Amino acid sequence: MDQFPLEDFDVDLTERRVVHRKSGIWFEFYEYLNEADWQSSDSVTYRDNPKWDGDRNLLAAAAKRAAIKKGMTARRPLEA
Repeated sequence: MDQFPLEDFDVDLTERRVVHRKSGIWFEFYEYLNEADWQSSDSVTYRDNPKWDGDRNLLAAAAKRAAIKKGMTARRPLEA
C-alpha cells in the first residue's frame, strides 16, 4: 500500500496546487511547454508544516501522482 494514498490529497487544477489533508502541506507545480517535460519534472514549490514528521520528497511525489490522476496536465486549464 502507498504510504500516502491519493485520496488524502485535494487537487486544484486551476491553481496547480495539491494539499495533503493530514499534514496541511501544500504543493504548487509549475507549468510546462509539453507533457513530456511535465511528466519528467520533479520541481515543486511547497509550504511546509514543521510539526509534521515525514519525508517531504515522498510526499511531493505522491502529490504529483494525485495531481496527474485528477487530470493536471502541463498547462493550466483554459478558462471558459
